[in-house]
Amino acid sequence: MLDQYRRDFADFNTACAREHYLFQSGQKTILEIAPIYERYGHLFDRDLVESLKRRLSDSDISDSEMLSIGRLLTFAIEQFLEDSVKELTEQISDHEATSTVEWKGRPITFQDATVNIANEPDRQRRRELYSKRLEAIEAANDLRSKRLLKLHQTALSLGYSSYTNLFEEVRKLDYTAIDGQASQVLASTESTYIRRLDEVLRRHLAIGVDDAQRSDAIYLLHLTNFDDRFPSQLMFRVYRDTMAGLGVKVDSQSNINIDSESRPRKNPRAFCMPISIPEEIKLVIRPAGGQSDYQAFLHESGHAQHYGWASSDLSPEFKYTGDYALTETYAFLFNHLVSDKSWLATFLGMKDSDEFVRSVMLARLVTVRRYVAKLSYENALHRSDDLAASSLQYAERQTAATHFKTEPEEFLFDLDDGFYSASYLRAWAFEVSLREYLKTKFGSQWWGSKRAGDFLKEIWETGDRYTADEMASQIGLGPIRFDLLTEEFNTTLK
Repeated sequence: MLDQYRRDFADFNTACAREHYLFQSGQKTILEIAPIYERYGHLFDRDLVESLKRRLSDSDISDSEMLSIGRLLTFAIEQFLEDSVKELTEQISDHEATSTVEWKGRPITFQDATVNIANEPDRQRRRELYSKRLEAIEAANDLRSKRLLKLHQTALSLGYSSYTNLFEEVRKLDYTAIDGQASQVLASTESTYIRRLDEVLRRHLAIGVDDAQRSDAIYLLHLTNFDDRFPSQLMFRVYRDTMAGLGVKVDSQSNINIDSESRPRKNPRAFCMPISIPEEIKLVIRPAGGQSDYQAFLHESGHAQHYGWASSDLSPEFKYTGDYALTETYAFLFNHLVSDKSWLATFLGMKDSDEFVRSVMLARLVTVRRYVAKLSYENALHRSDDLAASSLQYAERQTAATHFKTEPEEFLFDLDDGFYSASYLRAWAFEVSLREYLKTKFGSQWWGSKRAGDFLKEIWETGDRYTADEMASQIGLGPIRFDLLTEEFNTTLK
C-alpha cells in the first residue's frame, strides 16, 4: 500500500509542478490545478490523513518509518488544505495572469507593471504606476480573503486549534520563537540601517527616509545605476563559469533545463521548478540584465543544483517534502556571490565594487527586515479572522520595519502559504554560517574549489532528507542563530 502511495505521490508532485511551470513561464494563460487535485484526491482525503495519524501513534513503528510517515502526513495535510481552496487558487491566478494596467497610453500586463516600477526613474510616474498596480491587486482581495478564511476553517476541521497550530505541529517549529529571534535583527541593525538608508535615499532619490514609499523601495532595490555592469548577454556564461569552478559542468547537466525564452506573460522573476527530482528540473529566467536579474538567476540556480544532484534512490518523501529553509539556504549561498568582491572581480571584472557591495547589502537588509515584519504579521493574521484590522497591521509593521511607507492593499497578495517567511529567515541565518564554513575549509574563494563542489554535491545528494537545523548540526555549525547575520550587515554597512 505504501509503495503505491509513494508512486502516486511522486506523480502528483510532477503533475502539479509541470502545470505551475507552464503557467508561470507564460506558456499557458490559465492555471488548471483543480483536475490534478481531483485525479489524486485519494492521496490527501480526510480518511487518509487520519490513517497516517494513527500509524504514527502505533507503538511498533520504527524511527525510519516514523520519519517517512511524518513527511507523508505533512504532505497530505498541506494538500488537504490546498484542495479545499483549489478553485479560489485558480481564480486568483487567472486574475493576475489576465489583468492589465494602462500605462503610457497602452495596456501592459500585471507582471510587466512590477518590472516598469523597478526601472522607472521618475518618482511621480513610478508612484502612479504603483497605484494602478495596487488597484489590480485590490480587485482580487475578496477572493484572497475567501481563500484565507477557508484555509483557517479547514485547519480547524482537522482538529487543530488554528492554522498556526497546524503548521507548528506538522513542521515541528515554533513560529513565535522564530519571530522573537528574528526580531533581534530589527533592533540590532536599526541605527546602521537608518543612517545608511537615509544617505542613499538623499543621494539617489533626493528624499529623506521619512518621505520614502514602497514604490521607492522597488526602484531602489533594483539598483538600476549599476545595471550596466551586469549585462544580460554575460549572465549564462557567468553561471556556467561559476559552476565550473566547483566542478559542475552545466552544459552536461541534461536534467537541468534553462528556459530563457521571452514570453509576454512569463513571470518577470527567475524561478526554479523541480518537475521530477532529479530527472527534470526547470531553471526559468526572463533575461533583462542588471544585478537583480543576476541575483535572482543565481538564487534559483542554487535550488536547481540542489534538486539536480539529489540521489535518485531517495524515497519521494525526501525529494518533494521537507524543510524549505534547507533549499533556500543553498539558493542564498549562490545569491550572495553578487556581494562577494573577489567573485565580482573574477567573473565581471569589477575591481571597484565597494560601493556596489554596500548598496546590495543595504537592499538585502531591506528585504530581511521586510520578512521579519511579514512573519510577525502572519503570526497575528493566522490567529484572527479580522481581516480589516490585519490589513492595517500589515501596513504598519512593514512601514515600521523597512521605513518605506507601505499601503494595506497588499496584505494578502504579499502572503505565502505555510509561513514561508520563516523558512526564508532561517535560511538567511543558516547561509551565513554555511558560507563562513566553506571559506574556512576551502578558502575565501570557495566558489573556485572543486573540493568545495564535492562537499556541496555530497550534502545536495541527501535531497530534503534533513531539516535545515539537522544539516547545520551535521556539518558542525550548531543551532541556527541570527547573530552572524546581524554582524554581517552592521560590519558591511557601517
